[in-house]
Amino acid sequence: MWLASSDGLAIILGLAGQIILAKALLQSDYGLLVVILDAFATMYILIDAGLPTILARDVPRATGKSRQAVHKILKLQGMIAIPFVILSLFASHMIWSEVPAGLLEVCAIVAIGHIMSYPHRSVLRALGEARIESIVKLSERLVATSLYWILLSQGYTDPRMYAAAFAIAVLISLALAIWRGEKIVRDDGDELPEDWSSNKSLFIAALPFAVTLGILPYVTKLEKFLLAGISSYEDAGLYHVAQLAWIAGLMLPQAMRAALLPYLGEVRDEPREFSNRMLKAHHYTVILVPIGLLVGHLVVKFAIPTFFDAAYSDAVEVFDILLAGWVMTLLAVPWYVALQAGHSPWRFTTLIGLVVLIAGISGYLLIPSAGVLGAAWASVIGCAVMLSMAKFLCDDLDWLTDMLAILAVLTAYLISIGSWFALIGILTVIPAMSSIRELRGLPGSDQEE
Repeated sequence: MWLASSDGLAIILGLAGQIILAKALLQSDYGLLVVILDAFATMYILIDAGLPTILARDVPRATGKSRQAVHKILKLQGMIAIPFVILSLFASHMIWSEVPAGLLEVCAIVAIGHIMSYPHRSVLRALGEARIESIVKLSERLVATSLYWILLSQGYTDPRMYAAAFAIAVLISLALAIWRGEKIVRDDGDELPEDWSSNKSLFIAALPFAVTLGILPYVTKLEKFLLAGISSYEDAGLYHVAQLAWIAGLMLPQAMRAALLPYLGEVRDEPREFSNRMLKAHHYTVILVPIGLLVGHLVVKFAIPTFFDAAYSDAVEVFDILLAGWVMTLLAVPWYVALQAGHSPWRFTTLIGLVVLIAGISGYLLIPSAGVLGAAWASVIGCAVMLSMAKFLCDDLDWLTDMLAILAVLTAYLISIGSWFALIGILTVIPAMSSIRELRGLPGSDQEE
């Protein structure tokens, strides 16, 4: 709840920041800045190497070694980062040779600042201090949005100034994460799992997550890159505005994923309790489906025309299609986190690789003829693969989520064309009410408490 609540506030601040950027910058500059920031975030995620994920999974079972664990992860990531940053900056100057001087370097600082904050943020969550992690995350949004507003009020239109403001906010958040994390971690006994015995074994254990994290950003960014390459930066900017609201909604399943990983990892060797916790998570996702469909459409229908210029008005229709992808991503949470927390994490890597491959092929085929709408449908196809394959890899034949996914796609399409038949989405309330009854009937366990 702390993670979801802070993400809710961060969403509001983040959207406000994007509104300011869209007003302050030309549409082409806005699209360019978005694409460069996303490109660096995608490249630098490899520095993560999957190590903070291992930290979040294993520290709840060895809290007394949390200081040793987080310091080891930071050292390893620092070794990876130095050569990687040098090579990536060289490559980026070759790709974007005509961008304003300094823009690439500032965007690189934003990406590396995010990555280096992950170990301490993960250990805070693993030690039950999600509220502190939430405050750290929120501080970044608050500082960035405030600086954006100051720059807009002073009439600045240079994208480098806004990128620098973002970098300052990220560095402040990084400092807070390290400061608070170091006050919480301890070294008073316990033993870390065998995977932590050497750097080699730790990298091998983290490898599935590293490969996954290298692919994962493309789940949300691939269509944007395709639009920038096949169409234009203007279309990439339009899609980004629609995707802002969609990603804002994804903060909820992401918060659930962040909380579920240590929650399931704690009982990964207890199949019965593992299944019980997965079932509870499943019921919560079903309950949230009708709420997300209704609130998502109503908020975006009025927010985008109100806060963004007329050039971005078509983003509403694009978002309505993406709404189906949000539903499927939400429903997939229990299964894909189970793959991460279980004993076969390579299955999760396979899942994400397949999602990106299918979404990329779909986007390549649809964007030339359908433009931004084609990118939206490609994203939905990728989300459908995520849900269906996650269940398949978990050997789960649940049919309810399949029916909800089909209903969500139909509802989203009907909403996008303005048809009253979209009211068919009300049917999602029926399984939601059933899940509420199931949750009330589930006995609590002493271990969970």
